[in-house]
Amino acid sequence: MTPQTTPTGPQEFVPVEGMLDAPVIFFEICPTIGSHHGIINVLLAAGLAEPAPDARVKSRLKAVAHLRMTSAGATQLRDSIDKALLIGAPVAAGKAS
Repeated sequence: MTPQTTPTGPQEFVPVEGMLDAPVIFFEICPTIGSHHGIINVLLAAGLAEPAPDARVKSRLKAVAHLRMTSAGATQLRDSIDKALLIGAPVAAGKAS
């Protein structure tokens, strides 16, 4: 069967090839950020806890991804994160979200 490449009706999003195959990246902190020749970079990391001697716990950060993006991409990412945060924001009583 040939994949369909043209929309069949109203589209709420732009079709993205490989969307279901893309990795899921979990992170808790952005320990470093920077910019070089107009390319923005952000390091994503997650905290790990592991057993240590004497019934102690050792904590450390593990890098999970390096993001590289243009300024336009960074703006879109920021706007998307802002919108996602609003989805979970509490709503004042009697007001619609």
